[in-house]
Amino acid sequence: MPNQKHREGLFLLLCLAAAGICAGLAFRFAVPLQAQTPQTLPDTKALAEYTQVELNTADADALCTLPGVGPRNAQAILDYRAQYGPFAQVEDAAQVPGITQAMVDSWAGQAYVR
Repeated sequence: MPNQKHREGLFLLLCLAAAGICAGLAFRFAVPLQAQTPQTLPDTKALAEYTQVELNTADADALCTLPGVGPRNAQAILDYRAQYGPFAQVEDAAQVPGITQAMVDSWAGQAYVR
């Protein structure tokens, strides 16, 4: 009987040690050792150059990046462009069926024509 109590005590001690090790590892990997400095965001002005859409050359995917333009409106712009030629100015896109002046106004800084 004393041998069984000794084994139970040893088992409990090992379980407690394992729980302590698990808790220590969890705390070690969950809490950073030192405060991290906030990461600064890259300059997006150069990125805007690549995200602007030229209405006279853009494909449907590029047109879909404009606010309010989905696949149907993008196709309408492509069809209008094929039928009537290139846009003289961005505001001319409001003549495309399904495109409103408010939508065109929301494209400021994103859409352009050459």
